[in-house]
Amino acid sequence: MIPGLLLAMLIWYLAGQPVTEPMESLICNGIPLLSVFLGLLFGWKTGEEYDIRIES
Repeated sequence: MIPGLLLAMLIWYLAGQPVTEPMESLICNGIPLLSVFLGLLFGWKTGEEYDIRIES
């Protein structure tokens, strides 16, 4: 979440600090949510070694 927030702040600043609703919402909400989603997806795909398998 923190890298997504920092990236969103950097992009918002480089975009000229927009205050119009579509751009501000996309940058300030979309980028952090996308980073959370991609982090969960990455953890799901690469976390097989932590899987608990019960063999009977």
